[in-house]
Amino acid sequence: MTFPLTLARISLIALFAPTLALAQPVEPHFSVRAAALVERHRVNVDGLLGNARQEGMALLVIPTLNLDAQSRRDFNDDATRDSFVRQRSTFMHWNHNSQEGYVISAGAGDHKLNPTDPGPQFQTARGKLLYQVIPVWPGKYRLNRITYHQPRTQLPDTAPPQNAMYRLKKIGLATLNRTVDREFKMITPQVETGEEDNDGLGKGCEVMLRSGGGCDEAAREVRWRLNSEIAFSAGQAEAAPAPGIRAELLFSPIASIKLEAGEAVLTDGFTMPVDQPVMTPASCQDTSLGRTCTMDSLTLTRLPASLDDFRQAPGAASFNLPMLNAALRDLTYRAPTLYYKPVSEAEPNVFWAVGNN
Repeated sequence: MTFPLTLARISLIALFAPTLALAQPVEPHFSVRAAALVERHRVNVDGLLGNARQEGMALLVIPTLNLDAQSRRDFNDDATRDSFVRQRSTFMHWNHNSQEGYVISAGAGDHKLNPTDPGPQFQTARGKLLYQVIPVWPGKYRLNRITYHQPRTQLPDTAPPQNAMYRLKKIGLATLNRTVDREFKMITPQVETGEEDNDGLGKGCEVMLRSGGGCDEAAREVRWRLNSEIAFSAGQAEAAPAPGIRAELLFSPIASIKLEAGEAVLTDGFTMPVDQPVMTPASCQDTSLGRTCTMDSLTLTRLPASLDDFRQAPGAASFNLPMLNAALRDLTYRAPTLYYKPVSEAEPNVFWAVGNN
């Protein structure tokens, strides 16, 4: 597959993808430069999404959790911040059936833009759902990979090697790699004054350099870390390394969807409860990829989507994305193919995937 214009647009967006808050807003005219960067990003995203269908791609609209639907979090609390980081970092990856590296990645976190895995380029919130618009190369995709970051967590102990046939009977593998996070503790806890948005970074998704809505809590967490860095430099906060885990789950497909070039499709999303996955006890071994453990089971919750609900969310036009707004006018709904049955009639959106024990 070669689509030079689309690849060029994706590469251009990647140049402006880093979070605005990485630059501390202390220099004169910072807000002017930040606003110009946001505007260039808006133009690039509108061009990519607005032209994607004409250039051989499809547009997929898929929901994930709206992390702004809950009340404001106290990021001074370690457990609250850790839970948010895991939620925000979780990505559902749908891999192309035959083209290696071609992926649909949906999630509220910071996505590493790739020409074969562009990720969410626009999002809009309604209630508990955050609808994301992703440019997708044509083909059949299967949901069989999840990644997330778990702060303040140690790697599990290793165990003697398992029988290869026994491992093949499991639902999948979890590869866990150790990370070291920089954690802060304020000597004097930060108190919100209502003036936090006056630092030149913008509001909501502008802080994340993302198009759309549903970024308020993420922007608050970014500001908390930025202010912690400033407080640490001023001797008003303590900093220390903290172990964490970067997890990659590979498993038998839960669902699939097929997309044709030129389509605009809305489908259902999925989310993973915080107590998942269920690891096989004493199954972890060190490999060239990291510490690898087998999984006994994996429970996912489906997030049903509907055209009516999506149309009630703020549209692309309200975020000054006219080309994308036009590209989504004939959006149609397509249910994904499911490879597991719901847990029960009482819980039709909960799916429990197990191996062949």
